[in-house]
Amino acid sequence: NAVRTESDFELRFPVDSDEPTVREKIDATTLWNDIIESAHACAEPGLLFWDSALRLTPSDIYKDEGFASTSTNPCGEIILSPGDSCRLMVVNLLSFVKDPYTAQAEFDYEKMSEVTQKAQRLMDDMVDLEIEQVDKILAKIDEDPEPESVKRIEKDLWENIKKQATRGRRTGLGVTAVGDTLAALGIQYGSKKSITVVEKFYKCLAVNAYRSSCILAKERGAFPIHSNDKEMGHPFLERIWKAAPDVYDMSKKYGRRNIALTTTAPAGSVSTLTQTTSGIEPAYLLKYTRRKKITESDINASIDFVDDVGDKWQEYTVYHHGFKNWMDVAQLENPSIFNGLSQEAVVEMSPYAGATSNEIDWVAKVKMQAAAQKWVCHAISNTTNVPADTDTDTIKKIYMEGWKSGCKGVTVYRDGSRSGVLVSTEKEKSFKSREA
Repeated sequence: NAVRTESDFELRFPVDSDEPTVREKIDATTLWNDIIESAHACAEPGLLFWDSALRLTPSDIYKDEGFASTSTNPCGEIILSPGDSCRLMVVNLLSFVKDPYTAQAEFDYEKMSEVTQKAQRLMDDMVDLEIEQVDKILAKIDEDPEPESVKRIEKDLWENIKKQATRGRRTGLGVTAVGDTLAALGIQYGSKKSITVVEKFYKCLAVNAYRSSCILAKERGAFPIHSNDKEMGHPFLERIWKAAPDVYDMSKKYGRRNIALTTTAPAGSVSTLTQTTSGIEPAYLLKYTRRKKITESDINASIDFVDDVGDKWQEYTVYHHGFKNWMDVAQLENPSIFNGLSQEAVVEMSPYAGATSNEIDWVAKVKMQAAAQKWVCHAISNTTNVPADTDTDTIKKIYMEGWKSGCKGVTVYRDGSRSGVLVSTEKEKSFKSREA
């Protein structure tokens, strides 16, 4: 707001203190420009919109009981209070697409509803498994030979973790494969239709996670500090209850098992296992050229490249899994469909055309994140990728639009602005082989 009105802004520490020990008035635009120029140069800092986070995270209803949000986990998707735990689980959206990559493709919301409810039950079980392990740690501390005065700090830490787990039972249920799921349905990532459909995915996740949590409260009991009176009027919960009146009725009667439920993690490792796009992200690239070192046993291999030391290599194209699946389906329907076409022409025919990370309009990316955030009670790990020639004014617009549209945080990555991450250029799109 201070940037928009070109007014002063107060820096203070502690930030939430009524009487901070340090306070200084600065020009908001000057600080804003510093943030933007740094983000443009090296992709840091991302921004957390803390006013939105505190207003819309249900666990903050119970700040007087020790569940006031103070920060996030490292990737930003779980907004946490002191001593609480980051518990993550994902539902693979691609598994709910019937006849993927065909004209008959459709999304099975009934199946997703069923699996989401089971997943939330598993998440609640995960809390109990965690508490079991903490009990083992506490028992081990009790058996340690050190005097009580030495063990006190460690014991206090684990007792507090157990207390927060028991009283709140926080979970982090999310989704992965959003990019592939849209492509499997024939929808271009970043289009107006994709934003509408992604919100529908997340609404299904939220309603059924909360429904499951209320059913669990009936079976196992609500989280101990639950109060229906305190929760009335909360903007996020009211949205859930309006969409699913049965959830409100159960919540009023039985409470809810978990203090806050949903998120979207980066899901990189999990998505490598499922061979899908990660979290809410699109496909990064659709094809790569990879080199395989030719050995004496590769008698039929063609030599495509010889390096400086004389080693011989064969080059071949590696496709993104979903893109390859689309190609396989298309060829089943028409075996000669790709005859005589270049790789670029094949890409343009696919549902992934114009929908990789650097091709998507940033406005669409932010709008999609905001649409999903309406149904996520924690936050979303999401990177707005932009081309290398993006100017600082565009970075400003991305951050401002993210705040205005209701995101809890925004991260921007300008292609090539940081080393050590996956990049693509027009000159080189190949993986360099390394011996492990």
